[in-house]
Amino acid sequence: MVIVFDLDDTLYPEMEFVRSAYRTIARRYGRGLLPAMLAAADPREAFDSTGLPVSDVIGLYRNHNPDIRLPWMSLYVLSCLARTGHTLGLVTDGRSVTQRHKIEALGLARFISPDLIMISEEVGEEKVSGRAFRSIMNRTEGRGAYVYVGDNPAKDFIAPNRLGWTTVGFRRGGNGENITQADPADFPEENRPSVEIENLGELLRFVDFYEFKNW
Repeated sequence: MVIVFDLDDTLYPEMEFVRSAYRTIARRYGRGLLPAMLAAADPREAFDSTGLPVSDVIGLYRNHNPDIRLPWMSLYVLSCLARTGHTLGLVTDGRSVTQRHKIEALGLARFISPDLIMISEEVGEEKVSGRAFRSIMNRTEGRGAYVYVGDNPAKDFIAPNRLGWTTVGFRRGGNGENITQADPADFPEENRPSVEIENLGELLRFVDFYEFKNW
């Protein structure tokens, strides 16, 4: 089985990256800026609270080396899946430098081959186009069924659904402090995951059941 993951708010909470960026900005421009940034409703409000040129703080935000770690559940799930012979991949939207820094900080190279890491800026199209998913299919032909695990029904599941993948999403509020708290029920059918789980740990039970059912 080929199991492909989204990155932000799927394998780790994206707010950890955001807070890491705020700390980096405060170290550069003054620690007194940190409380207002942490209290802000979103990054734009946080940037405005600093009184600094937006281009300067956005540059640090995007390009800093983040202080983030894989949650224990993600580490456990990835370890189990890799150990039992599944092929793992990653499809994520974002800028290359930002996403690459996250991938390095999280240590994902332990589990995912470099040729199965797809970042939209490098691919040339965002994930909804399907190009990244088709590239993974071309590179993993004959390795079994395809599964995509994501969190955002606005964009995560459209392309893999169209390609016949099994899509796995989180029940609303089930994956903790997500930046996007969208309810799949508010979206058209093609946007919805075919399976919903409460947390990433449930993915192991789903994979075991899927393989038993198709044995």
